[in-house]
Amino acid sequence: MKAYDIVIIGGGPAGLTTALSARNTYPDKSILLIRKEKIALIPCGIPYIFHTLEKIEDDILSDVPLQKNNVDMLIDEVESVNGKDLNLKNSDKIRFEKLVLATGSYPFKPPISGIEKDGVAFIKKDIEYLRNLNKKIEKAKNVSIVGGGYIGVEIAEELTKAGKNVVLVEKLPSVLPLAMDKEFCDMVQEVIEENSVKVILNKAVKEIKGNDKVESILIEDGTSYPSDVVIVAVGYRPNLALAKKLGLKIEEKYGIVVDDYMRTSDKDVYAVGDCAAQRSCFSGDYSEIMLASSAMAQGRLAGSNLFKIKVMKETPGILGTFATKIGKVSFGVSGLTEAQAKSLGIEYIVGINETFDRHPGKLPDASNIYMKLIYSKLCHTLLGAQVRGGDSVGELINMFSVMIQNRMTEMEIDTMQIGTHPMLTPSPIAYPVINATVDAILKEYRMKYNS
Repeated sequence: MKAYDIVIIGGGPAGLTTALSARNTYPDKSILLIRKEKIALIPCGIPYIFHTLEKIEDDILSDVPLQKNNVDMLIDEVESVNGKDLNLKNSDKIRFEKLVLATGSYPFKPPISGIEKDGVAFIKKDIEYLRNLNKKIEKAKNVSIVGGGYIGVEIAEELTKAGKNVVLVEKLPSVLPLAMDKEFCDMVQEVIEENSVKVILNKAVKEIKGNDKVESILIEDGTSYPSDVVIVAVGYRPNLALAKKLGLKIEEKYGIVVDDYMRTSDKDVYAVGDCAAQRSCFSGDYSEIMLASSAMAQGRLAGSNLFKIKVMKETPGILGTFATKIGKVSFGVSGLTEAQAKSLGIEYIVGINETFDRHPGKLPDASNIYMKLIYSKLCHTLLGAQVRGGDSVGELINMFSVMIQNRMTEMEIDTMQIGTHPMLTPSPIAYPVINATVDAILKEYRMKYNS
C-alpha cells in the first residue's frame, strides 16, 4: 500500500486547481490525483467540438501543470473506502491523510418516454462518448436539442454552422430562462433564430419516437419533428456516489455539505466543484449553479487550507458570473438579475445604457453594447450586471464580478478613474459602466424628488 499526504479524486478544473494550490502551499507534501478518465476535457469547450474545433483532442485539459509541479497521477476508480484507505478498481490500496473530492457532476436524465433509444445523447465529460456522438452527428441531417440553457444554446448554434437542421425545445418561456432577464433572453433567441435554429418555448418533449433508434420527437402539443439525433441538455446533478460511501453529510440535489473552507462532515475530507453544495451569496440558499470558474476558486481555497487555515475566505457564497458567445454576439451576467432581485424582495434601482465599444462607433469591429445594472436602493451597492455586445463583454463581466464582490456603490463606480482608447474602448464621455450607473442614480433622485 502506498500512502500520500494529500489525495484528490477527480481531474477536472476543481481537482487540478486544488492540486496546484496544495503544491504551492505545501511544497513538502506528497500529492496524488486520481481520475478515471485517461484524457480530461475542458468542460466549457465541449460545445465547440461539434464544429469550431477541428477535433475533440483540441479541447484537452493538459496534464503538464501536474507533471511540472510533482503531482502524481493515477488513472483508476475508488470502489470502496475503509477508514483512510481507498480501495481502487485496478490498483493497490492508497492511504491518505487529507482527501479532496472533486468528483464533478453527471447529466440529469428527465423522465421522457423513449429516452433510452439509440441516438439519444447527453453532454458527458468523456472523450470516447463524445467521439461516438460526434460521429453520429456527422451522419445526421436533423438534430433536436432538449433544453435551452447555455449548453443547449451553444450546441444548437454550433450545429447550424455544421449545416444541420436544429430544433431546440425549452419548456420554460425563454431560452436561458434561469440566467438572464427576459429582454436578454429575447436577444439570445433572436440571434440563434437568425442562425436558423427552430426554437420552441413553453412546451416540453413528451416522447422520443422510433423503434430501437430515434426517428422523431413529439412535443406535448402533438407536433413532431424528425430527429436523427436527440441531445438532452437539461442540467446536471452532483456526483455523490463516493461521498455516500464515506458517510458524508449531503444534500441530494445540491451536493456534499461543506463549510466556508470546503471541509465536509469529516474533518479530513474536503469537497470542491460541482460535487460540493454551494450557497448563493445573496440569499444563503443552496444554489444549482455549476461553473468551472467557481470550482477553481474553491480548489484554490481548499488546496491552501488542507492542514491549517492559511488563506481566509473572502467571498460569502456563489455569485454566478457567466459569459457566452452566440454567433457574433456576446452575453455576460454577474450577480442578481432584476427578476431574481424581485423574487428575493430586494428594493432595487435599474440603470441602463447603450453605446459602442469603440469611439467613434464607425471604427472597424465596433460593436453595440447594451448594459443593465441592478443597484440596491437603500445601501446603493451593485448587485448585478447583464451585458450584450462584442468580445469585450467577457472582460467587462469579470470587472462587474469584482465590483459586486467588493460591494462597490454607485457613487464609487460613477467616480471611477478609467483608461480609454478609440480602438479599444467606448468613449470616456459615453463609457457604459459609468453611464448606466448615472442612469440608476438619476432614477433614484427623480423618485425621491417626485415623492
